Amino acid sequence: MNELLYLLLSFGVIIGFIRLKVNVGISIFLGSLLLGVLFGLAPEDLIRSLYISSTEWPTLRLILIIISIMALTSVFSQIGYLKMMEKATKELFPNEKYSLAALPALIGLLPMPAGALVSAPMIETVANKLNLSPEKKTIINYWFRHIWEHSWPMYQAIIIASAILGISVREFSSKMFPLTIIMAMVGYLFFLKPIKPPKKEKGNIKEGLKLFLKSTYPIIVIIIISIVLGYDMVYGAFIGFLSALIPHFRRITKTEVVKQALQPKIIFLLFSVMYFKKLLEVTGAVEALPRVILELDLPIIAVIVITPFLVGLMTGISFAYVGMTFPLLAPFFGSFDKIALAYLSGYMGMLFSPVHLCLVFSAEYYKADLGKVYRAMLIPGLLLFILGVLYISLL
Repeated sequence: MNELLYLLLSFGVIIGFIRLKVNVGISIFLGSLLLGVLFGLAPEDLIRSLYISSTEWPTLRLILIIISIMALTSVFSQIGYLKMMEKATKELFPNEKYSLAALPALIGLLPMPAGALVSAPMIETVANKLNLSPEKKTIINYWFRHIWEHSWPMYQAIIIASAILGISVREFSSKMFPLTIIMAMVGYLFFLKPIKPPKKEKGNIKEGLKLFLKSTYPIIVIIIISIVLGYDMVYGAFIGFLSALIPHFRRITKTEVVKQALQPKIIFLLFSVMYFKKLLEVTGAVEALPRVILELDLPIIAVIVITPFLVGLMTGISFAYVGMTFPLLAPFFGSFDKIALAYLSGYMGMLFSPVHLCLVFSAEYYKADLGKVYRAMLIPGLLLFILGVLYISLL
């Protein structure tokens, strides 16, 4: 029981600091230290964990991917591809507000850490034209970036779930696809419908597709390398960056690319998130969580909902709540409706997690108030869960 209290306390400290407008990276770092202290780690253990988390391959891989993405964004901006994307979406979506959802959704087909960083600059010009607040930009970019994670078969969580439960990826994806539709509809209702575009115009689909392909080919390169060919995302992101840089090398201000790619706040945030995750591993906190909840002797449905939700909230990663909780919950999965409920519950935790990279990076990029973002997402998130449960009950 103590493990659960320690987790909740350290998590509460992170959220409290964020609400006090302390830098997100610092908030997570301080919450991580508190977590280690509460679980009895000595100072040398805290330092050793920090060293390991900062130098091991998963952290370095993540940093290399993010640096490549931010460098790619700088190149896009300098060579005019962001403007070209704006023109393309204007032709494809004469009602401009729909491009705000379409571009993050496109990037959402690419399972990559902090993918919202790619779509954030893509929608910024249109969002500014529509006079959206930083919080509204953050929510739209974040929400539509993640509509596919319920069902897109490339996501690790779905692949892991199918392997653990002996269900084909095709069956899992097809049964979960309505949740993607529900999330898109909820997002439209709350975030897109209220936006009044300046005026309706006619588009040119052929011209829009031409401009879109021309301006997004580096992203297509990333998709081909990382998904079609199956190479690690770190290679895809770097080669995608080079594919944009090399043809325009002389026109690019290299110092601006380096400045955009190596932002201290973002790199520190990455180190803080990975440190938090390392301490969750070292202390055994997340592994102990399902056991503690099972010991509370709660109704089975409550266990199926609470356990993945808390792990998703603590880690901000979909394959974490699947990989850590589904093996323990498998004996309680008598039918697919319970599997879907566990997945949806973990997803809701992940969606609202303050250590979810897409959320914190989107807020950081747009300089949004995370507290306001959470408040604006609360009712749509609740409706997503309720409608999801209603659909699952039909299974």
